Amino acid sequence: MRIYMIGMHLTVDGVMRVRVSGREILRVLRGLPQEIGMKVLSGPYIVEGSPDNPGWTGVVIIDKSHIAIHTFDLKSLISIDIYSCKPFDGEAVLRYLKSSLPLGRFSYRSFIRDVEEEGRKG
Repeated sequence: MRIYMIGMHLTVDGVMRVRVSGREILRVLRGLPQEIGMKVLSGPYIVEGSPDNPGWTGVVIIDKSHIAIHTFDLKSLISIDIYSCKPFDGEAVLRYLKSSLPLGRFSYRSFIRDVEEEGRKG
Protein backbone atom coordinates (compact mmCIF):
# COMPACT_ATOMS: atom_id res chain seq x y z
CA MET A 1 0.00 0.00 0.00
CA ARG A 2 1.32 3.44 -0.93
CA ILE A 3 1.03 6.58 1.18
CA TYR A 4 0.34 9.89 -0.57
CA MET A 5 1.40 13.09 1.16
CA ILE A 6 -1.35 15.67 0.99
CA GLY A 7 0.53 18.41 2.79
CA MET A 8 2.52 19.74 5.70
CA HIS A 9 0.75 21.37 8.64
CA LEU A 10 2.30 23.53 11.36
CA THR A 11 0.28 24.93 14.25
CA VAL A 12 1.60 27.43 16.78
CA ASP A 13 -0.35 28.34 19.92
CA GLY A 14 0.86 30.77 22.53
CA VAL A 15 0.54 33.64 24.91
CA MET A 16 1.50 37.13 23.75
CA ARG A 17 3.61 39.39 25.99
CA VAL A 18 1.59 42.38 24.75
CA ARG A 19 -1.51 42.80 22.64
CA VAL A 20 -0.90 43.10 18.89
CA SER A 21 -2.69 45.31 16.41
CA GLY A 22 -4.31 44.37 13.13
CA ARG A 23 -1.46 46.22 11.41
CA GLU A 24 1.06 43.83 13.01
CA ILE A 25 -0.94 40.76 11.94
CA LEU A 26 -1.12 42.16 8.40
CA ARG A 27 2.66 42.69 8.38
CA VAL A 28 3.29 39.06 9.42
CA LEU A 29 0.85 37.72 6.82
CA ARG A 30 2.64 39.75 4.14
CA GLY A 31 6.14 38.69 5.21
CA LEU A 32 5.79 35.03 6.16
CA PRO A 33 4.88 33.64 2.72
CA GLN A 34 7.94 35.29 1.20
CA GLU A 35 10.10 34.00 4.07
CA ILE A 36 9.17 30.37 3.31
CA GLY A 37 9.04 30.62 -0.47
CA MET A 38 5.28 30.60 -0.95
CA LYS A 39 3.39 32.44 -3.66
CA VAL A 40 0.44 34.56 -2.48
CA LEU A 41 -2.73 34.00 -4.49
CA SER A 42 -5.07 36.25 -2.51
CA GLY A 43 -4.97 38.49 0.52
CA PRO A 44 -3.97 38.95 3.17
CA TYR A 45 -7.34 39.70 4.72
CA ILE A 46 -7.85 40.71 8.34
CA VAL A 47 -10.97 41.30 10.41
CA GLU A 48 -11.45 42.57 13.93
CA GLY A 49 -13.27 40.36 16.43
CA SER A 50 -16.57 41.23 18.02
CA PRO A 51 -16.78 43.17 21.31
CA ASP A 52 -17.44 39.95 23.26
CA ASN A 53 -14.44 38.24 21.58
CA PRO A 54 -11.90 40.99 20.84
CA GLY A 55 -8.83 40.26 18.78
CA TRP A 56 -7.91 39.78 15.14
CA THR A 57 -8.23 37.09 12.51
CA GLY A 58 -6.13 37.21 9.41
CA VAL A 59 -5.64 34.86 6.51
CA VAL A 60 -3.61 34.76 3.34
CA ILE A 61 -4.28 32.25 0.58
CA ILE A 62 -1.04 30.80 -0.73
CA ASP A 63 -0.44 28.63 -3.77
CA LYS A 64 -1.20 25.21 -2.35
CA SER A 65 -3.19 26.37 0.75
CA HIS A 66 -3.24 29.02 3.53
CA ILE A 67 -1.75 30.80 6.54
CA ALA A 68 -4.16 31.93 9.28
CA ILE A 69 -3.61 33.90 12.50
CA HIS A 70 -6.15 34.35 15.30
CA THR A 71 -5.57 36.57 18.35
CA PHE A 72 -7.70 36.58 21.50
CA ASP A 73 -7.17 39.83 23.41
CA LEU A 74 -8.95 38.89 26.66
CA LYS A 75 -6.32 36.27 27.50
CA SER A 76 -3.50 37.50 25.20
CA LEU A 77 -3.63 34.24 23.21
CA ILE A 78 -2.61 33.58 19.62
CA SER A 79 -3.19 30.63 17.30
CA ILE A 80 -1.37 30.31 13.99
CA ASP A 81 -2.04 27.73 11.31
CA ILE A 82 0.21 27.14 8.30
CA TYR A 83 -0.79 24.45 5.83
CA SER A 84 0.63 23.73 2.40
CA CYS A 85 0.82 20.91 -0.11
CA LYS A 86 4.27 22.28 -0.91
CA PRO A 87 6.85 21.37 1.78
CA PHE A 88 8.24 24.28 3.80
CA ASP A 89 10.83 24.84 6.52
CA GLY A 90 8.99 24.76 9.86
CA GLU A 91 12.07 26.00 11.73
CA ALA A 92 12.21 29.06 9.45
CA VAL A 93 8.55 29.75 10.27
CA LEU A 94 9.25 29.59 14.02
CA ARG A 95 12.29 31.89 13.71
CA TYR A 96 10.24 34.40 11.70
CA LEU A 97 7.33 34.35 14.16
CA LYS A 98 9.62 34.75 17.19
CA SER A 99 11.31 37.76 15.57
CA SER A 100 8.06 39.31 14.30
CA LEU A 101 5.61 38.88 17.17
CA PRO A 102 5.83 39.41 20.94
CA LEU A 103 5.43 35.70 21.67
CA GLY A 104 5.82 34.63 25.28
CA ARG A 105 5.18 30.97 25.98
CA PHE A 106 4.17 28.93 22.96
CA SER A 107 3.91 25.41 21.69
CA TYR A 108 3.93 24.06 18.17
CA ARG A 109 3.03 20.91 16.32
CA SER A 110 4.22 19.91 12.89
CA PHE A 111 2.82 16.95 11.04
CA ILE A 112 2.36 15.52 7.59
CA ARG A 113 -1.17 15.08 6.30
CA ASP A 114 -1.40 11.98 4.14
CA VAL A 115 -3.71 9.28 2.87
CA GLU A 116 -3.20 5.61 2.06
CA GLU A 117 -3.98 4.37 -1.42
CA GLU A 118 -6.92 1.97 -1.46
CA GLY A 119 -6.20 -1.57 -2.61
CA ARG A 120 -6.98 -2.08 -6.29
CA LYS A 121 -9.45 -4.75 -7.22
CA GLY A 122 -9.76 -6.51 -10.48
